[in-house]
Amino acid sequence: MSSRMIKPIYPQTRPMLLYESTNDYNVGTLADAFTSLANDAVKEQMSIRLAKLKHLESELGSSGYPEIDSKETESMTTVEQINKNHRTLNNDEENEGVNYCIYGRIKAIRFGGLFVVIEDKQGDELQVLFRRKMTIHIGDKPFNAENIDQLIDIGDVIQVGGHVKKTGTGELTLIPHHMSILAKCLLPMPDGFHGLKDVATRHKLRHLDIMVNEDTRGILLQRSHIIWELRKLLHSKGFVEVETPILQHIYSGANAQPFKTRSEALDENLYLRIAPEFFLKRLIVGGLGDKIFEIGKCFRNEGTSARHSPEFTMIEIYQQMANAGDMINLLEEIIETLAKKIGVEFPKFTRKTMVGLIEEHIGINVDLCSSEQLLSILRERGLDTNTLESNSWGSLVATLFKCAVEDNITEPTHVTELPSDISPLAASEGSKGKVFESYLQGLEIAHGCTEECNPVQLLHKLDMCGLQGLGHTRDTELLNAVAHGMPPTAGIGIGIDRLVMALSKTTSIKNIQTFPLLKSEA
Repeated sequence: MSSRMIKPIYPQTRPMLLYESTNDYNVGTLADAFTSLANDAVKEQMSIRLAKLKHLESELGSSGYPEIDSKETESMTTVEQINKNHRTLNNDEENEGVNYCIYGRIKAIRFGGLFVVIEDKQGDELQVLFRRKMTIHIGDKPFNAENIDQLIDIGDVIQVGGHVKKTGTGELTLIPHHMSILAKCLLPMPDGFHGLKDVATRHKLRHLDIMVNEDTRGILLQRSHIIWELRKLLHSKGFVEVETPILQHIYSGANAQPFKTRSEALDENLYLRIAPEFFLKRLIVGGLGDKIFEIGKCFRNEGTSARHSPEFTMIEIYQQMANAGDMINLLEEIIETLAKKIGVEFPKFTRKTMVGLIEEHIGINVDLCSSEQLLSILRERGLDTNTLESNSWGSLVATLFKCAVEDNITEPTHVTELPSDISPLAASEGSKGKVFESYLQGLEIAHGCTEECNPVQLLHKLDMCGLQGLGHTRDTELLNAVAHGMPPTAGIGIGIDRLVMALSKTTSIKNIQTFPLLKSEA
């Protein structure tokens, strides 16, 4: 590895340095612009940090925010590589024959700046020792290392080049010959020990949360890995990834309220999609692929909770020549594969009917109950039945399941045979739809079915349910597609956010979203 420092790229004409531009702003103005917590302590810290930046730029001729060519970073290393190369180094031994260049954010400064801890791009920490009476170079200028605290602060992103020593306590340490500041941090960092504890602040200032909380960074990286592995699995099985519109003329596919917007160009109202289902089915009919999927954002203009977010990520999968059982098998394969990749285990799934689970938990066979009897049972359980959107038998059964059973499902479970009158897009037999919901870690993570491919039956079911939950008007383009012949098809929708919650055993959906939707400050 080379210790060659990255050379900043400067324009031919000298740019206005930052400390010159700050003459137009006092510290109070800058603090108010940069943070909502601009108290006297913050302003004092900013004054100190701005003074250090001025010293760096005016006295040493170095920018606190240089431009870097990515090709110049090829010689840089990581903490992991340094540890690997010097695992056998003895305590108090130095290896001056091998030099390294590395960059990272300063996490701690001790003993007046002589000991600095940086965190590299992989999240690993390395101690840097600035020796007294040792001259290092800041850019092209020599600098006394023992005065390094006149330049750096916790939060700065720096680049250091030098050789490695193992301390008497066995800690690998970099002895720098060169240093550059890549990004001067003007605001004080959150307390490195206590971190960010206030949940609302963590979600709002997610960049700081990621900086100081390893768990946050870890779970968001895990989310990325899960989605990547999911795509990889489906591609390996011959699925084609597609994209469908987020802006739609008709909101459809689920029982939810939409977000409404307006197109000035079209002079029409539009809606953010609730689900991509109808467009994906049209692609299946068109023959774009016999197996397709889409991962994308969906929006529902409803309440928030630990399990619900108005903006969420969903994957919908459709396969010709398949049924609901095939979708259950696919989901189990997905979960087994992802769990193995991230090193977690779950018990095997069980399959139970919705009617059977209700009887198991409250001792009532709802197949023998009328709608009036179900309403009475719900009232006895304290539910205000006047607020229900529908009093159909299937809707009441589903409501009873939600309030009496769902929270008690703790083991991986496929709930099958949902009522047909709440599942108009699914094939059915009598009062039972060929539909399932899947639960993992107590969360409903998926919903799938054998699709209704008979256009006459589909039209009848949509008319019978009054389009409830499937849009504010009939989607004639979907019906047109199905009427042209939809091969036997099954589909499944999986909530990515809840899937990540279950796999990571996280209790709040906000924790696994990079920037969860929050109420704005007044």
